[in-house]
This record gives sequence, structure tokens and C-alpha cells, in this order.
Amino acid sequence: MRSRHLLHCTAMLLLVLFATGVAVDGESAHARDIAVLATYAYPKYDRAAALQPLADVLAVRLKARVVVRLYESPRALVDAVRSGAADLAVTNTFAGLALLDAGDAQAAAVFEVPPRTAERYRGVLLARVASGPVDATTLAQTPQRWRLAQALRGSTSGGLVQDLHLAALGGSGDYAALNYAGSHEGALAALLAGEVDVAALADTPWREALAREPELASSLRELWRSPPIPPGPVVCRNGGRISCDAARKVLLGLHRDAPAALASLAGAWSEAAGATRLVTVDRDRYLDLAQGFRSADARTAALRRLLD
Repeated sequence: MRSRHLLHCTAMLLLVLFATGVAVDGESAHARDIAVLATYAYPKYDRAAALQPLADVLAVRLKARVVVRLYESPRALVDAVRSGAADLAVTNTFAGLALLDAGDAQAAAVFEVPPRTAERYRGVLLARVASGPVDATTLAQTPQRWRLAQALRGSTSGGLVQDLHLAALGGSGDYAALNYAGSHEGALAALLAGEVDVAALADTPWREALAREPELASSLRELWRSPPIPPGPVVCRNGGRISCDAARKVLLGLHRDAPAALASLAGAWSEAAGATRLVTVDRDRYLDLAQGFRSADARTAALRRLLD
């Protein structure tokens, strides 16, 4: 009796999960021909909850079953799009860049953010004047001489844009030490304490520290400052279980037709702060972050390595 009761409860639970649009796993979603709206997990935000209103809108507008799925990293999200496991993906900047030249996917839309948000979303490379490299080229060409701190593994502004710039300069990333400080402020603190020679962090914490302590300008050297980093685009898989043309129309009209869904989505990405709509993608803004590579193939190879 207990076994039959347990089986009955399990069956009912699976039925509820299926009915409410929660993916039990990627293969079951694929087998049922259910479209997958995906992103990657990030500790600060409940992104499954943030994407659910958009999934609901897509389901109604496209007359399709749509489930939300989270992947463990931006690289895993890229692989899911390429393999066909995900149909529509809300990316970060690097996952979007990795898919930019992919023939099996297209950038459907991106957050339009206020100028203030766009301007402050940059990354910097800082070095100790007394003991660090004199410029980014020196850092890239002699990485084994330097200890580097980054904010977080996978942070766009606190590691990845800096890594991409150094890769374009020929850097291998084989540092004497590579430490993850846990935050942008932590990377700066490690640099100030002399624990590392170079730090990669977001521009805003650096500017805030300078405002509090202007004398830092004499002890720390700015090796490089990135151009404004555009938010990651929403990417659609060509030939998937969602029509990319139809999905794009839904996304571009979301501010008008479902503003709550847009607000929920934007609220799960700090780089989308203040966004009031999704717009078409300006490809050149992303390529500005990847200047200096010999070819598109070299850029793609660097991106895929950095997303590991």
C-alpha cells in the first residue's frame, strides 16, 4: 500500500511540474517537443523566477509549450544553444559574443539601457605602480611574472573583458598566480594589500575608491579600461522549437504588451538596470570588445577558451 501511495504521489508531482511548465530535465523537454527558454544561474538572482513571466508570454503568443531551464555557467548555456537543447537564451555578454558568429543562432534582441547604466558598465585592469607591469602589453607578454586577482570566476566586467583584451595582445593567461577575490572590491583590496600585482575589476568600484581616496592614483596604475560593455543579447536558435521571427516580435513589443515580464527579466541582470525595452542588436558594439584579433576564428577560439 505504501509503495502504491508513493508511486501515486510521484506521478502526481510530475504531472504538476509538467502542467506548470517547469522542465524536469532537458531530455524530457526535448522528447515532448517543448520549447526551452534558458539562461545561466547566478547566486545573486533567482533567474528561473525572473524568466518565467517571459515564458508565459511566449507560450500564449506563440501557442507553444515553453519551459525555463537554468544552466550552471555561460559556457554551458552556449553549448545548450549549439546542441539544440535550448531554443531561446538570455545570455551574458560573453555568451552572446561566443554565439555572435554562429550559423545556428541569431541575436534576437537586447536590453536598451539608460546612458548612465551603459557608461558605468566597464572593466579595468589596475597594477601597483611600485611592482606591477607598466602596461597591458607587458602583462600579456610576461604573464608568469605577475600575480593577478579577478573579482569572480565568470565575471564579465571583473575578469572576462580583461582576459579577452589580453588574449588579443597575445597573452596566454599563464600567471604566477590567479586568485578570485569574491567581489570587485575584494580584488581591489588584494591589490592594495600587496597580495597581487594586478587586479581585474569593474570600473565603478575603482572610481568610487578614487573619489574616497584620491591618493590611490599615485600608487595604482590603470593599465586598461574597457569600452562600455553592452548587456548580453537574447539569442534564438535557428530551426528550433520557436520561430525566431515570431520570438523577436514578442521581445521587441514586450515593453508595450507585457511590461511586468520585461521588468522581471531586466531585474535579474545588474547591467540591465533601468532598461525600459528590448531593441534590435547592434553587432558592432559587441565586436568593439574583441578588437585586435587576427581573425573571427581567433576571436571565437579565445572566447570559447575563456568561457570554460
